[in-house]
This record gives sequence, C-alpha cells and structure tokens, in this order.
Amino acid sequence: MLNGKNAIITGARSGIGLATVHLFARQGANCWAVVHREDVDWLEQMRQLEVAHNVWIKPVYIDLSNSDSIKSSLKDIIKEKLPIDILVNSAGIVSPNRLFSMTSMSDIRRVMDVNFFSILEITQLVLRVMQRQKKGSIVNIASIAADCEDTSQLEYATSKAALVCATKKLARELGSQGIRINAISAGLIATKMVNEIEKEALEKISAGLASRRIGSPEEIASVVAFLANDQSSFINGENIKVDGGGFDLRLMVNNK
Repeated sequence: MLNGKNAIITGARSGIGLATVHLFARQGANCWAVVHREDVDWLEQMRQLEVAHNVWIKPVYIDLSNSDSIKSSLKDIIKEKLPIDILVNSAGIVSPNRLFSMTSMSDIRRVMDVNFFSILEITQLVLRVMQRQKKGSIVNIASIAADCEDTSQLEYATSKAALVCATKKLARELGSQGIRINAISAGLIATKMVNEIEKEALEKISAGLASRRIGSPEEIASVVAFLANDQSSFINGENIKVDGGGFDLRLMVNNK
C-alpha cells in the first residue's frame, strides 16, 4: 500500500495518469498531479478524491515542451520541502500515423521533447530530493511500440525505446542509492487515442491479443502502484510488458 507516500504523477488529466491518481488516492498517497492546463471539472474531481480518501492532491501546471515551465514548477514542488517518494512519468503524446519521409523535423522534435527529454529533465530535478532521502521509486510509462517493426510513427516508437533504455541505465546508476526505476510497456489501452479507432478495426486488433480485448488505464495503474510500493523493493531496471499477451502493433497500424 501507499499510505502516507507523496507522489508526482504527470499526465494526470486523463488515461493512465488519471487512473493512477485515483488508485494512489485510494491507497492513501498524496499527489502532485501534473497537467498542461487548468480544467474546472478535473479540479472538482481531484477535490472529491481528497475528501473521499483524506489525502491532498495539488494541481501542477506544466508545459512539457517548455524547459522553463518544467524547471519553474518542479522547483516550486521542491521548495515545499516534503518527501518525494514516487515519480510517475505518464504524460506523452502520440504522433500521426505517417512515414518518416512525410514527417517534419519539427514534429519529430516535439514528440521527442515531450515523450523523452521532458522526462529526463523532470527526473533529474526530482532526483535531487530522492538522493538526499536515499530512497525513491520512479515509474516510466513506455509502450510496446518501441519493439514494433512497422514503418510508421518512427518518432513515437523511438521516444519510447529511448525511455526504456534510459530506465535501465538509470537503474544501474541509482540502485546503490536506494532509488529504483522501472518502466511499463503498455499495449493497446482504452485511452483517447484508442477511442479514435473505428469499431470494426478495433475488434480485429483485439482478436490478435491472447486476452481478446484491449486493456484499461486502471490495469496499467495497478502495475504502477505495485512498482511504486515496497512490495516490489527488489525489482529495479525492468521493463514490464502489460499488453494482453502477444499484441501485434502492425494490426493497429494497418487498420488506421
């Protein structure tokens, strides 16, 4: 359980990030919930979570494509002088389904900035606290797209592959300091991106899974919570696939 822990969770407005905030609150964790912009309905949802589970949830507004925004907001968190026990890097963007030859370098840089470089910058800042504490757990949300051999979305797949590599490298560097870092390679999950796929195509894709269905954000959040708590204290530098079994991303690419 996460009772009394303090966590930073990015991408907290929807999908896996939002599901993680909900689960962490139910397990007694306090959260800095990182989103891009203010949303009245979302703020009310956070307020209700606080009341229901007797925790605090503080909204943090960051433009992940802007280094100054990242530094300013993270410094404000650090100034609170509270322990930072957990960092969940869940925020990310998906690039359009097109070939490399048809993709501008500005689009490639944008995806890499949000999906990889912003995570490195946030992690580096948070580590200043975790290293003083001599403990902490970091969970990065990657994707099975990193292993896909199809011919589209090079920048998205590359950003996730880089994140998995960084996870393993940092685990080796930080393990002796009591800090663990792991990744989750999520498969096809019921998020905004997946909801845009036509029903017929989605059924065909789901049939390619051993489980014969797509996953839910809550199922990924449950793995995040496991990796974040002390029950997984001997798991470090791992990339855990949560994809329903044998998912072939080429099915999704060919049906867009």
